[in-house]
Amino acid sequence: MAFARRRLPNDLPDERVRHLAARIHSLGARPLFELFRELAHGAELHTTLEAYARLAPLASFIRANGGDRLPQLRVAAGTACI
Repeated sequence: MAFARRRLPNDLPDERVRHLAARIHSLGARPLFELFRELAHGAELHTTLEAYARLAPLASFIRANGGDRLPQLRVAAGTACI
């Protein structure tokens, strides 16, 4: 069964999205969180994905310096804070 190739609303081909996703995923949870946060605040999808994907060659540096991990949540007096 063949699936039709879909395009994102901004005409970014699925193949390119897969490539960008693999590169961004290699950065870890924290950069992915930052990416989502930027998009949630109105950043342009294609430009932002491309910018984060360009960081992939630095993945080992980011990981070695703890930049791939989200900070631990701490609970204080019944509220969560970072």
